[in-house]
Amino acid sequence: MSDQLIRAIHRTLNVRIVAAIATEVCKDAAHRHNATPAAACALGRGILGSYLLATLTRGGERVTIQLQADGPLRGITVDAYDDGLVRGYPLVPSACPNERMDRRQRLADLIGRDGVVNVLRDVGLQERFQGQVELVTSEVDEDIEAYLRQSEQIPSALGTELIFDSAGQLVQAGGVLIQSMPDAPQQTQTVLREAQHLLRSGELYDLLRRGPQTPESLAKLLLGEYADGLEVQDERVLQFRCRCDHARIAAMLQTVTVSDLDEMIEEGKAEITCNFCAQVYQISKDELIAVRRSKQQVQN
Repeated sequence: MSDQLIRAIHRTLNVRIVAAIATEVCKDAAHRHNATPAAACALGRGILGSYLLATLTRGGERVTIQLQADGPLRGITVDAYDDGLVRGYPLVPSACPNERMDRRQRLADLIGRDGVVNVLRDVGLQERFQGQVELVTSEVDEDIEAYLRQSEQIPSALGTELIFDSAGQLVQAGGVLIQSMPDAPQQTQTVLREAQHLLRSGELYDLLRRGPQTPESLAKLLLGEYADGLEVQDERVLQFRCRCDHARIAAMLQTVTVSDLDEMIEEGKAEITCNFCAQVYQISKDELIAVRRSKQQVQN
């Protein structure tokens, strides 16, 4: 089954819910960056969290999450789009190679306690909203939830989990977000508190560990006795896909100094690796000469 995300509502509680299974996307991301299981876990949590934020609205949104800290993993950067596409990378993909991930992971000591999470939301029409909060637990998903509470002041419960086998291979990845909407009844606050407790106590991890799940099963876990009222509004297929291409990478060379271009020309080519997807682009000597010529024309 392909990776999927659902957007749903519960009319009685007046909440909106986003839930996702993104196992293959997280596997793809880890493979591209040759990430250790620990780095793959941090990146996967960021991918799932950014998906949950980017798909809250009906369309046209892009969310960038940058988490930076002082631990060996240092952090992650992820871009997610409302159409189900995502790209991202761990800052140190080779970090913590000996850490076991075949149990519920606590990443705080690996990511670092001192740091921040930045969230940039581009909703189209030249509207951008940016917020930054200090790390609360350094578990990625809990810090994204803290951002929603502190920066956007929206009562929310958000959790992501990745399941690894004893060989360090990722076998399942899922995440879920429930948010209160305006004029929600009193019992909604109780449901949100219980959802936060479920997520922090490992109920989502235990559910995913039992075997393949659907986004609906994750959503119903948080709704508890109200699960029958779940109304799925739409579904989206999820994929790892970068926006980079040869033309864009070549255009970046316009920012390189003439002396650096001369060195590349002397070497006969340039190799540029995209941070987000690890794709390596070969820029020919003729292309480099053309870039140098255009820079000289601008300078003259």
